[in-house]
Order: sequence, then C-alpha cells, then structure tokens
Amino acid sequence: MDEIIPVVDTPLVTGQPAPTAPTDEALGEEAFLRLLTEQLQNQDPLDPMKNEEFVAQLAQFSSLEQLFGLQATMEAVYLGIASMNNASMATLLGTDVVALGDTVHLDESGSESLHFEAASSFSQATITLTDESGRVVQTLEIGGRDAGAFEVEWDGTDLDGQRLEEGDYTFSIEATDADGQPVAVDTLITGIVDEMDYSTGTPQPSIQGVSVPLEDIRRLTDGTPGAQP
Repeated sequence: MDEIIPVVDTPLVTGQPAPTAPTDEALGEEAFLRLLTEQLQNQDPLDPMKNEEFVAQLAQFSSLEQLFGLQATMEAVYLGIASMNNASMATLLGTDVVALGDTVHLDESGSESLHFEAASSFSQATITLTDESGRVVQTLEIGGRDAGAFEVEWDGTDLDGQRLEEGDYTFSIEATDADGQPVAVDTLITGIVDEMDYSTGTPQPSIQGVSVPLEDIRRLTDGTPGAQP
C-alpha cells in the first residue's frame, strides 16, 4: 500500500518577508501604511486583492488619519481648558471658604474652633479628636443644637488637661435626638486659602496646610474682615 503523505497548508513563497502583525500598541498611521504595503507585496498573484478590498482599507486609513487629527485637536483643547482652569483657581487665594473636612491644625494660639453643620436639631453629641496616629486625645460632650451650622471651641488640651503639641488633628461627632436616634452632622473646615498646589495636575487649595478638595467646598466669601462664610 502506498504511503499516505498528509497535506499541510503552507503560505505562498514570494521572496518577500511575511507581513508582521501589529503589536498591542495602538496602530498608528505609519504602521498602518507599512502593514498595507506588505500585504500588497505578499498577496497571492493567483488571487490578488480586489479593488473593493483595497478601497475599503484606504477608507480605514483615511478614518484613522482623521481620528489622529481629532485626537491632537482635543488634546490642544484640553490643555487650553486646563490652563484657564488653573489660572481661575489662583483667584481662590485669600478667599475665605467653608468646606467638608475633618482636620484641624492646632497652632501656638492654644485653641481651635471646630465647625459642624447638622441636618436637623439634636439633643446631645460627643466630639472625638484624634492625633495623626489615630490615638484619641480628647472627647467633648455638648448639649443640643438646632439644625444648621454651629461651632465648638477646643482649648487644645488632651484628656489629662495637658497642652497638645502643634500639628494636625482629626475630629468627628456623633449626635442623637431626644429619642436616641442618630442625627447626621457634617464636620467642616473653615479659613482663608493660603496655598494652591498644582503638583498633582489638579488645583488643590489648602487652609493652614490642610488640603481641601475643590468638590468639598461649600461656600466662599471674599476673606475681608467681618465677612461670614
């Protein structure tokens, strides 16, 4: 019996290297043209690319070229908007702001005001202050408050009545109504914007070294004496 030799499909040898597949990176104009040229050079002479296929690939190249042009335009627009945004954010310097936040900077003055805003009235609340390591340094019990903004003065001392070191401290509050049900109270930070940081690519205002995300700012005033935030 004659030996059966299996048939294996092999690419047509034309003396030219086979077209290389695109990498995982985005296919650019130059790579697209190179791939199309190699495809034409290595096509089967007995079954050449039809005109319709060639026109379709040229149309793809035209679309690709337009997309690259659109991308460049959008990048220029983005840079322009970012530049204007950065310039406008600089006007926040010297502005008095009220923002969501839970950090207060204790300085040599010896006391700090803790600011809050209650969604509804409550009958009692406990304020807890912690240092940068998360250790509880002080708790303050306060009486009832009406709905709205209010502040509580902290003398800068710890649980033992000792003066705490200068630095940043975090504060939180748990409030309940007359029935013992929890009442939502937001912690706030207030002060004049004394710095604008652009290092992250997004303008980041700061109050006494405490960063304030732009989306957390609730109210602005002009920072003049007597102005109320």
